Amino acid sequence: MLKINKIEFSETGNRINYLYSYNKNISRFFNRSAPFYCQYDIDVSRVSKSIAIIPFLANIAPIAWFAGFSIELDEVDETFFHSLEFLKNEFRACYPNVDFSRSEIKVEKLIKNEYRASKSAMLFSGGVDAYATFFRHYNEKPDLITIHGADIEIEDVKQWNRVVQLNENEVLLKNNLKHYIKSNLRTFYTHHVDLLLPDLGWWGKVQHGLALNGVTAPISVVNNYQINYIASSYTDKIDISWGSTPTIDNRIKWGKTSVIHDGYDLKRQDKIDLIVKSIQGLNIPTNLRVCYSLLNRNVNCSKCEKCHRTIIAIILNNDNPNNYGFNVDESVYDEVLNALEKGFSSEGVQYFWWEIYEKIEHNKNIFMFRNKEFESQKMLQVKNSIKRNINFGLQKPSSINKIKFKIQNEFPKIFKIYLKIRQRKL
Repeated sequence: MLKINKIEFSETGNRINYLYSYNKNISRFFNRSAPFYCQYDIDVSRVSKSIAIIPFLANIAPIAWFAGFSIELDEVDETFFHSLEFLKNEFRACYPNVDFSRSEIKVEKLIKNEYRASKSAMLFSGGVDAYATFFRHYNEKPDLITIHGADIEIEDVKQWNRVVQLNENEVLLKNNLKHYIKSNLRTFYTHHVDLLLPDLGWWGKVQHGLALNGVTAPISVVNNYQINYIASSYTDKIDISWGSTPTIDNRIKWGKTSVIHDGYDLKRQDKIDLIVKSIQGLNIPTNLRVCYSLLNRNVNCSKCEKCHRTIIAIILNNDNPNNYGFNVDESVYDEVLNALEKGFSSEGVQYFWWEIYEKIEHNKNIFMFRNKEFESQKMLQVKNSIKRNINFGLQKPSSINKIKFKIQNEFPKIFKIYLKIRQRKL
């Protein structure tokens, strides 16, 4: 059993602290020194406790389902409570080997929350998915919500400040109201939660859709949001376990606010096509922030797999990736080819590169850095390498990754020293 004892507002009403207790036999899942909290850039203290509990409940409920313990609390929004019931059944269908019957939410009172709701907002990371959704709803001028603690660690203040600066300085975003939320939604629990899945990946495969939407609940009530968009990661063309899909996100609701999973009809390459076309039409240079590398010290590192596939996708749209937050020249082709030789790490990555293969196959008009003949030949090599590696299948799980995961979580200080050494070499 985990019991939610109290909700406190601090920092002039901008921060919500959650006081909770739990039995010893589930204590390994929680970081006792860092209880869950959410901090907003506006006062949210006037929202009801039944709304204020949603950020924590959205993050703790999946852990309870998979670990097999119940949650006890005083009150919660009625609509959100029923959303959780549906989502539990959805995850049960995806993970038939997990016994979800051991967990239930025991609540004394369900509250029906009424408030004016007419505006729209969207979760905004600054990446390809987010910008595609931004352009699809450009005329709505949705508020942009960026969350510190999701893709950027709480302690990484420098990279977070770069993100805020990017958002605030982008001319394209000048007419959109921006909000920033800070939450330890990825560190209030321990690595034992990751181990609830046989192949790790808790954040992506289970937590992030419900978690990210859930932390916006208090601010959505204050700002009268009727719709909260979350950009899709994949399409129905690929069948993988993922924590953010239309089936999951479109059932997340509270009060008068509904979540909409946006862009599921677009492949990633389609999204980049849309972004480049939109930016070219508006003639406003814009930075895409696609890189989550721990070694990144700029907008993007321009060297990781995610950077590589975005760079190639922009080139295939006959535009210069350096106009989108990257720093590359024609040598990027050899970097991409060397990386492709290692194969694909997941079905999702493999699918994204297949999309690029299809784009190369049907598109001969690409951006040239300097030498048309040389770069055309390199793009052909990229195409052939993608095809060859798709036929070879996925990389075998690496024991090095598991060792790295263990060191990162059980010896965090050592891992941070390792990162600093790596960063100095870049």
